[in-house]
Amino acid sequence: MAVYKWELKQTAGLAVSWAVACAVLILALFPNFASIVVDESGAPKTGVLESVTDNSFLQAVDVSAEFLAKPIGIYGFLAGWLFGLAFAVISMHLGLSTHAKESFFKSADFLLTKPFSRDRIFMSKLLAAFSHVLAIGAAFWLASLAALSMFAPGFDFRLFMLLSCAPILNMTLYLSIGIFAGVLWPKIKRTLLASVLTMFVTVMIGTFAQVTGQDLLLFLSPPKFFGGSIVAAAGGYDMRFVAWLVFLDIALVASSFAIYRKKDIC
Repeated sequence: MAVYKWELKQTAGLAVSWAVACAVLILALFPNFASIVVDESGAPKTGVLESVTDNSFLQAVDVSAEFLAKPIGIYGFLAGWLFGLAFAVISMHLGLSTHAKESFFKSADFLLTKPFSRDRIFMSKLLAAFSHVLAIGAAFWLASLAALSMFAPGFDFRLFMLLSCAPILNMTLYLSIGIFAGVLWPKIKRTLLASVLTMFVTVMIGTFAQVTGQDLLLFLSPPKFFGGSIVAAAGGYDMRFVAWLVFLDIALVASSFAIYRKKDIC
């Protein structure tokens, strides 16, 4: 518990800042974006469908014109892409920095001389990072619920749950990637840059896969796992991607744990 509290304290300021910023942004952005495409009654404004139909950017991010012309569709676009990508960056950054900072600040030897096993240290770091990710996701979810309740009453709550939880699920995967990378390459100094580049690469892989029809490559692009239009049309997640996400989470964390127990920490 002592290590967990210490790790929690180390990045508490960053996590709180992100949680507050995301909550404020969704409350500010949703009504403004929604007012562009729908009128006060919730119906699409004249010419909106025509202007976004066959839009190459929307096709690349799995957003159909019909989906975007609804308040819940606007929310799905914001949650899946604007916030989804931001969440990917902060999640991987938290996972990566929780191990990389020991090398950067030369504190690994000090930590390992304490009366704590490596197993306990690793699990404490994992739980602290996951707690921060969960806090950011919870703040976003509550703010999203408030935004839709105020500005789009009568929304489909089940669809809202699917759309709002999708970026949170992806956060767990990017967190696992960050932890694995931090254990494998603890001397990474620019953890935020590494996180941004990883997010960018996974998005590019997904876009390439969609354009070329290489569906297997979609499994290497978490942002493509739960596209808003696809989720809305199917009424749920593609269980292949859910199973793949769970498998990757478990495999990456288990591999990180095994490596951390045996390698020299410096």
